[in-house]
Amino acid sequence: MNVRHVILDRDGVLNRELPGLQLVRTPAEMHWLPGALEGLALLRRANQRVSIVTNQSGVGRGLMSGDALGAIHQRMRDEAEAAGGLIHEILYCTHTPEDACECRKPAPALLRAAIARSGINAAETVALGDAERDLVAGWVAGVQTALVRTGKGKATEARLRGLGVGVYDDLLSFAHAIAANSREITAPALTDPRRVFEEHASVVGASADRLSPIVQRVVAVTFCALRNGHKVMACGNGGSAADAQHLVAELVGRFRDTRKPLPAYLLSGDPATMTAVANDFGYDQVFARPIEALAARGDVLFAFSTSGASANIIRAASTGRQSGCTVIALTGGDGGELARISDLVLCVPSTVVARIQEVHGVLNHMMCEALDALLRDSNARGISP
Repeated sequence: MNVRHVILDRDGVLNRELPGLQLVRTPAEMHWLPGALEGLALLRRANQRVSIVTNQSGVGRGLMSGDALGAIHQRMRDEAEAAGGLIHEILYCTHTPEDACECRKPAPALLRAAIARSGINAAETVALGDAERDLVAGWVAGVQTALVRTGKGKATEARLRGLGVGVYDDLLSFAHAIAANSREITAPALTDPRRVFEEHASVVGASADRLSPIVQRVVAVTFCALRNGHKVMACGNGGSAADAQHLVAELVGRFRDTRKPLPAYLLSGDPATMTAVANDFGYDQVFARPIEALAARGDVLFAFSTSGASANIIRAASTGRQSGCTVIALTGGDGGELARISDLVLCVPSTVVARIQEVHGVLNHMMCEALDALLRDSNARGISP
């Protein structure tokens, strides 16, 4: 990706920060960082537009005047041009953090203003800073970001390692990368989003081949149970509890069609009962005991467990079978013990918990869509579910 516009932070990128977090309040207190002037000159030779975006709350706090800030910036412009560089634009926020303005970084307003004034789109712009707020402002503004190790940069690098931010020793080393027409200012992240999408697509494709016939049977069994006055129960732990909750919400509420609510119950939805059972009988009984209390022959139990090895889910499935429920397992890997004791098994062909749960979400939607269609058809024919 070509870069045509560079947005620079000021303090810690171009000039030294004074000891003890003291503000640069006069032109005499402004001292260039090593390589900064040379970097500006190199950026000019590389035909880069250079903008500066900086927070300067010293004005808002009464520690310096607006005229003094203007004099500092004029000195920077003059000395940059004398060294062969060019600063096209300087935008600054004089508000204090307490003002809650829209222009102080990490807010992106000034970066967006710099992009608009440049006439160069965000995709060809990179924001360079030494602090986290500089990078956050760049991310929100939709530009590439990079970090220098000057100023606060080394500490920022340690905190943000792995987020895919390109890191440079100073402005000059960054300018060399730009001048060399580097196509990748952003460093590779530890987790490449494209890899996750590709892995997800692969697991979804394999699931479609393996699970489609089973989904049809699960929908048929569930529809018949509902039509005959039976109910659905669902349980899971952690993310699987959320998947169970999602399924119940679609049935009691609606998926797409506005229809009569369907009788469905989330076994982890009552914290008082759940914690009482866990305390008095053990955590492996938290679903089994409510099933024993509520289940009737002909009901359907959806048991979610990515491993198929959760003791409380296995106990729930076993109790459901003993109570006359049809037990439907949503799991992954080899299905574990849960698959072996369930009536129907939707086992996602993956051992990665995140991918398994993603497919469980797809299966939830698929089943609810099919049930809505069957219910719509049966209502049209005058058959009450």
